[in-house]
Amino acid sequence: MKAVKRLIFPFLMAVLCGPVLAKEQPVDTATLAPDRNHQQATIIISKVIDRYHYKKQLLGDEWSAEIFDRYLESLDPNRSFFVQQDIDRFAEYRPQLDDSIREARLQPAFDIFLVYRQRVEDRVAYALSLLQRDFDFTVDEDYEFDREEAPWPADLAASDELWRKRVKNDVLSLRLADKKPKDIRETLEKRYTGIARRVRQLDADDVFQSFINAYTLTLEPHTSYMSPMVSENFDISMRLSLEGIGAVLRTEDEYTEVQSVITGGPAKLSGKLDAGDRIVGVGQGADSPIVDVVGWRLDDVVKLIRGPKGTLVRLQIVPKGSLASSKPRIVSLLRDKIKLEEQAAKKRVIEGLNGMGDIKIGVIEVPTFYRDFQAEARGDENFRSTTRDVRVLIQELEAEAVDGIVVDLRDNGGGSLTEATELTGLFIDTGPVVQVRDAA
Repeated sequence: MKAVKRLIFPFLMAVLCGPVLAKEQPVDTATLAPDRNHQQATIIISKVIDRYHYKKQLLGDEWSAEIFDRYLESLDPNRSFFVQQDIDRFAEYRPQLDDSIREARLQPAFDIFLVYRQRVEDRVAYALSLLQRDFDFTVDEDYEFDREEAPWPADLAASDELWRKRVKNDVLSLRLADKKPKDIRETLEKRYTGIARRVRQLDADDVFQSFINAYTLTLEPHTSYMSPMVSENFDISMRLSLEGIGAVLRTEDEYTEVQSVITGGPAKLSGKLDAGDRIVGVGQGADSPIVDVVGWRLDDVVKLIRGPKGTLVRLQIVPKGSLASSKPRIVSLLRDKIKLEEQAAKKRVIEGLNGMGDIKIGVIEVPTFYRDFQAEARGDENFRSTTRDVRVLIQELEAEAVDGIVVDLRDNGGGSLTEATELTGLFIDTGPVVQVRDAA
């Protein structure tokens, strides 16, 4: 288990469940079952929470129903896929989930998810069939957008009616936006098939994370479990660096698209990769075969592209604006260490503020309280931290003879509590700035 870092959010924990390899999607339903790593992680999480959680609330029967409801909400928050008949089928699990967690019996969570996945497949297929029909817009009827508090559809007939209204409303919205019938059909086909594709891409680790977070968030809203991938991304955000090609990626339809390239990274320096390019294949080293990644989940594509500094990755690219059927080109890039400077503290100077003459105000923007925990653990005395960066910025602003300094925290989402308190120490000599209370 990874060390627990003191963070501004009270209790954030990462349990490693072993390596997760990239795989072609969709996920086979036969693999959607708890494994030994999930069971071991569940036992560790429940024991750690029972022993160390601030609220000191032992897992008991009173939590089971709330965990059950929260898990269903995480899967189907708008109550559009499950029907009441499903909820009635799951009723036997409602009083048992506390025992399931304590004893690491996770099959109920996976049984529920498998029903959810099948319901999504059914509803999407029905929605696609509705797009082949014409709707009568002279009929006066209502569609409820927000169904968070609405009852579950009683049965499949009621669900059919709900989705008929949903599709009709989606068609009407696009008609009001002056879309042509053909464009409306294509847009909604992509929208609905995208829903099914994303659910098909959820694997056993995703199901486990959803279920365990239903448990941890029932205790209070700041306790959460991180899967290995989420934990890795969090560590990257804290140290502001990673080893890879320096490209920000996103999913566009079934393709992994380059959203932007990072200044100073291999992708930018090569001049061979641009925003809008689509990555359709990834190969490791100079000789390994190219793996087709069309339709893959973004996380799995990222796993293939990231890698140690100095190693080669080959990308099969369909250039921006080219047809999907165009012949792709191969881009070879040598991975390197990438600095995510857009999340680092930065400064600027404002002069003549509101007509106040020659007054100069220095502004230091701190987007997050970052700290390179890994470098610190290695004993690196020069590890990256918010406080060190801000100290340098203050010295630079003083050298520019500013009349005052403002620290801008408006978009700061939190991070290391140590950094938040040490940063305050740059401006306040003595006195308490934070109070920490541990479990008794």
